[in-house]
Amino acid sequence: MTKKKNNWYSNHKKPVLICGIVVLVLLIVYLAGMLYYNDKFLNGTMVNGSDVGGMTLQKANDQLSKKVNGQSLKLIFNDGQSEVLQSAQLGVSYNKDNSLNQLMKNQNKWAWFIGFFKNEKNTLTDLIQISDENLTNGIASMEHAKEENQIAPTDACIQYKDGNFSIIEETLGSKFNIEELVKNIKVALSEGKQQLDVTKANGYVKPQVYKDDQDLNNQLKAANEYCLSAITYTTPKGKEIALDGSTLITWLNKQDDGSYTKDESVFKEKLTAFVKELASQYNSIGATRTFTGKDGQSHTVSGGTYGFRVSTDSEVSALLKMINENKSENNRIPEHTGQLPSGENGGLGTTYLEINITKQHLWFVKDGSVVLESDFVSGKESDPTRLTPSGTYYIYNKERNRVLRGTKQPNGKYEYESPVSYWMPFNKGIGLHDASWRSTFGRDIYINSGSHGCINLPTGFAGSLYSQIYVNLPVVVYR
Repeated sequence: MTKKKNNWYSNHKKPVLICGIVVLVLLIVYLAGMLYYNDKFLNGTMVNGSDVGGMTLQKANDQLSKKVNGQSLKLIFNDGQSEVLQSAQLGVSYNKDNSLNQLMKNQNKWAWFIGFFKNEKNTLTDLIQISDENLTNGIASMEHAKEENQIAPTDACIQYKDGNFSIIEETLGSKFNIEELVKNIKVALSEGKQQLDVTKANGYVKPQVYKDDQDLNNQLKAANEYCLSAITYTTPKGKEIALDGSTLITWLNKQDDGSYTKDESVFKEKLTAFVKELASQYNSIGATRTFTGKDGQSHTVSGGTYGFRVSTDSEVSALLKMINENKSENNRIPEHTGQLPSGENGGLGTTYLEINITKQHLWFVKDGSVVLESDFVSGKESDPTRLTPSGTYYIYNKERNRVLRGTKQPNGKYEYESPVSYWMPFNKGIGLHDASWRSTFGRDIYINSGSHGCINLPTGFAGSLYSQIYVNLPVVVYR
């Protein structure tokens, strides 16, 4: 037995010895590695993209400092172009009071050898100091930051065109969101990045409303249901006024659930305001008019009943019905009273009756030419209660063989009773008529022997005038 044991020992002595030596060498290498990396970063240590393996803290700081101080950043814009901001423009400097020392302390020196097989990536955000002011100024110095290149985005919106509604897509623009851009540049610099996509970094001001916005699409649906009417007006002065979808859509009501509805009360309120403004463009009753008289002189006259007055309530009701039925109308004339005056010659047009109180003479003008004229006698000028009032009126009636009566007296009799053959009233009880009881007309008769306000005419002339004038003919009376 002893002999066999000795033989086994002799046979295995050499391999055991070799293994021992190997272990000893490995131990020495391991301990040497620990000693070596005691004040150095382990192999494979990456800091913000830089390899600091085997470097002392000082050397690593020196290397990282050079990188930071020479750092640049390429900004990639949404037009496919790019610009590079250099270190000075970026406003960066190396921060010596960083966490690199702590990173070294946290190393597992017992596993120093692992670094030979894989890299350990570390990102330290405190390696750099950044001046917000310098960075902001650096951004402002770029070509893309020039005012002409800073195009604001546009929101998606509803367009009304040719009687139809559609959604116009948003546009992204190129206007910088400075706050976000500065923030994300600082992050990129801290992470050691060399380029930054401005779009991905939220560096642009974004539209507030996109084409797929539910609220916008709800409004589009409601507009196509409620706002398809298109009504146009042309005022006497030639101004075009439109009430169509572009306005009606703004009158829709948004509900709590995000839908849009047409509130009749709101539409009536808005329509009333619209019609009142429309009336200010149309109404002309009692307006001041300046025209050229047949005496060749310019005359200005105010007051009277001639002209046009929009019937607000009637027009609002008519418009509401049209809108509810999605009906349209071009060159609509609003509901009204009176006549729509011509734009010519102060609104008189080319056919009218001109009465000059001072000259006691009148002219019937037809299509711009005088066809009839005559002297007359107007209201008694020395009696304010019997004056013929100035203003612009219209013939509102024609009547044969009428008895004109004055005020009824307490005794049952009238102040006067005058039978006339031709009666052509234009201002309540004041009108034109024949005066068979007069033998002369014109001159200054009217001052002390004038009528009770009417225009007295020679019988023959009154008949001729009666046969040619018509109801709604403009009548201008002036002094």
